[in-house]
Amino acid sequence: MNLLTALLAVAAIGYVLVRRLAGEPLEGRRLVILPVVLLIIGATQLNGVHATPLDVAVLVVEGVAALGLGAVRGLTVHVYGRGGHLWYRYRPITIVVWLGSILLRVGQTFVAHTLGADVSVLGAALLLMLGLSLLAEALVVGKRAIATGVPFAPQGSRRMR
Repeated sequence: MNLLTALLAVAAIGYVLVRRLAGEPLEGRRLVILPVVLLIIGATQLNGVHATPLDVAVLVVEGVAALGLGAVRGLTVHVYGRGGHLWYRYRPITIVVWLGSILLRVGQTFVAHTLGADVSVLGAALLLMLGLSLLAEALVVGKRAIATGVPFAPQGSRRMR
């Protein structure tokens, strides 16, 4: 993993945590933009990387874990109506799930390296895994939001706070 990838991951996580801990309008379009951008960047970083069958197996396990933990995190997000439209906010348990996700990723990388997987391949997949996790969270939050019957926030509602 290069320094730029690590910095992008930290910046993305920091951005999400700060915005969502404070609470923000839930705009459907904005819910999926960051995960999709991270998926595209992550897939691009893996393009042309030589991965062994072990590396691919580890990436699949990490991808499944990222999707599962993102979905669990989505269940912990507070989705509520305010001002006639939806808002969402992270709860303390959401942060605990984030920390668990990060620790699991570190543990998976350590075990994979011990088994002989190429850590540079796993590092190249960091943004892809983060994108998968945020996408799973967005899908769960989106489904929960739709079930409330309250409309999503209009575009640009972040500026109208």
